[in-house]
Amino acid sequence: MLFGFIFHSIYLSLASGIPLRYVFALGGNAFSSRNIATASKAIVSLHQKGNEIIVTHGNGPQVGELYLKEGKNLAILTEETERILGSRIRKALFRQSKKIKSKVVITKVLVDAKDKEFRNPTKPIGKYYQNKEDVPLGKRKFKVRKLSKGYRLVVPSPMPEAILDLREIEGYLSRGYIVIAAGGGGVAVIKKGMETRYADAVIDKDLASSALAEMVKADKFFILTDIDGAFLGYKTKNQKLLRKTRVNEAKKYLKAGDFEEGSMKPKVEACIMFAEKTGNPAVIGNISKIKDVIALKSTVILP
Repeated sequence: MLFGFIFHSIYLSLASGIPLRYVFALGGNAFSSRNIATASKAIVSLHQKGNEIIVTHGNGPQVGELYLKEGKNLAILTEETERILGSRIRKALFRQSKKIKSKVVITKVLVDAKDKEFRNPTKPIGKYYQNKEDVPLGKRKFKVRKLSKGYRLVVPSPMPEAILDLREIEGYLSRGYIVIAAGGGGVAVIKKGMETRYADAVIDKDLASSALAEMVKADKFFILTDIDGAFLGYKTKNQKLLRKTRVNEAKKYLKAGDFEEGSMKPKVEACIMFAEKTGNPAVIGNISKIKDVIALKSTVILP
């Protein structure tokens, strides 16, 4: 009965033409020209109906590649990739409609300098390698971890505490822009007295996007990735796509370890955070099937 009531309410809001506020988080691993074009088409269509839209994006593969090549502070590299990838999204939106106004907001995100991630990093970045020894670490201090697809570099990913550029984001939204913000989870900064300084860390883009979606009071929060949603028993013969799920049930799956650390786990955590704090639906789905995702035909987490 609860699901029926909620989905009936969502249907009525869509059918009545009431403008909604959406946050779309595009996965870094799904960041291909074709996928961005597909997502941009759907996003522009929603915006043309009067809806307000924020687009965030990952940068794991891109920032990892830069880090292994250059070894710069991860926050500085995140800022660089925010500009580059944000520009790609802007161009894709413009190709769909030359009337669309969009803006990339380089977003600083406050983290705690004492976050446990700085001692025990978990965030995978860069490409996958078949063997641990193949990862070109050099003198870099971070670790390598084996994941389902191979070995990746793992770096600190502290929890986001505050979006420092929220006022600017809200300002552009109110003037009819599609806002591209919190790219790569945003630029991680810590407070040192009255100053803010770069943190050598990468914020998980799904958790940062969830925090941003909550702060701007989004009606829906979408995480777009390269698979159809959150699976139980992923990559086993018994794998099952999680569909309409309440927060409490999703928490049980998390506790049971059903989702991979640094991969699907933070996506489910981000959706739980958003649904629990706002009472609105959060969705995980395939970027290439974005119409189905918007229609809530993938993994949907509800309060």
